[in-house]
Amino acid sequence: MHKVDTCTTSISNSKQCYVFDNIAYYKVVSRKATYYIKTSDYESVTLNQSAIILYEQTITGLTKIKSYIKSIEFSDILFIAPSITTNFNMFDLEKAS
Repeated sequence: MHKVDTCTTSISNSKQCYVFDNIAYYKVVSRKATYYIKTSDYESVTLNQSAIILYEQTITGLTKIKSYIKSIEFSDILFIAPSITTNFNMFDLEKAS
């Protein structure tokens, strides 16, 4: 894992970026586990729910987790659900320090 101070995306530089195997990720703030979302996937999140792959950091590396995601306009808040039949939980992205 390599931590990057600034992220070069078209959305915002206020989020902390991480690079794993030359792919940039944002860290999803969660109390249960450490999750990451690809910066390219984050830029395509809309108000409509859509299927997405989140990555959970484990001892062996990053593990793919299929989830559903939607967002609020002009906000960094994400709503993520593990399946289409469960309720969405609210998450935020880690801010750059």
